[in-house]
Amino acid sequence: MKVSNRIVMPAVALALGFGMIFPIYMMIISSMRSETTVFAFQLLPVEFRFSNFAEAWSDSGLPRSIANSLFVSVTVTVVAMVFHAMSGYALARLRFPGRRFVFAWMLSTMMVPFSIILLPLYLITKELGMANSYWGLIVPSIFNAYGIFLFRQFYRDFPKELEEAAYMEGLSLAGTFFRIAFPLSVPIIVPLTIGFFLANWNSYLWPLIITQDEKLWVVQQELAHLAGGGYFTPWNIVLAAAVIAAIPTFVLFFIAQRYLVEGIKMSGIK
Repeated sequence: MKVSNRIVMPAVALALGFGMIFPIYMMIISSMRSETTVFAFQLLPVEFRFSNFAEAWSDSGLPRSIANSLFVSVTVTVVAMVFHAMSGYALARLRFPGRRFVFAWMLSTMMVPFSIILLPLYLITKELGMANSYWGLIVPSIFNAYGIFLFRQFYRDFPKELEEAAYMEGLSLAGTFFRIAFPLSVPIIVPLTIGFFLANWNSYLWPLIITQDEKLWVVQQELAHLAGGGYFTPWNIVLAAAVIAAIPTFVLFFIAQRYLVEGIKMSGIK
């Protein structure tokens, strides 16, 4: 049984890994082909047209849309980490009436599909004067019960001795959180940072609804425009643009990948 597990499990893992990497590999080699050979099923690259990347970068709004996506994704991620950590710390450490109800109510929002709240969220955002602006892209994306849940799970197992030592040194509750608890939350901050950044980087439906100005387009809107913006679609250029748009996500993942497993283990999720 153990011998079969040693053979079967690695084989299954290898097959799953290949299944996930293969589409990325095909996207990369297809992005370097000509318009006539872009759909040819060839596993090995037969040509290297790096001019496709230069054309995708210079002949579209890709630089501006990438800058917009970076600004929105980084802002949402940073603000969300602070607010969610504060909420999770309060739910884990403070004792106040209705604490369990508040936590259960926030968790229940995770069961509501985004399509259900899409119209009310748009109407509220429009009434607040945030439609067709960076505020409309950023503010509704900050709040997420998933981040609060993970921080709450993390702070439940946070050593109380560190907090008691901070109180003895004269730190307030806020000082203890910002100077002790939050800086030591890196194992959970990093995985959540990756998740929030990727979610906002790949967001398409909400930016499509809330923005009409082309100058506010995020990268997914620009890619959709390139793919369906006329009677003829240069798919090799579209794929080159998709490769460029994927670079920030790959860089972020490779920098922070070693924290992912550690963060999941320390969050209390089995």
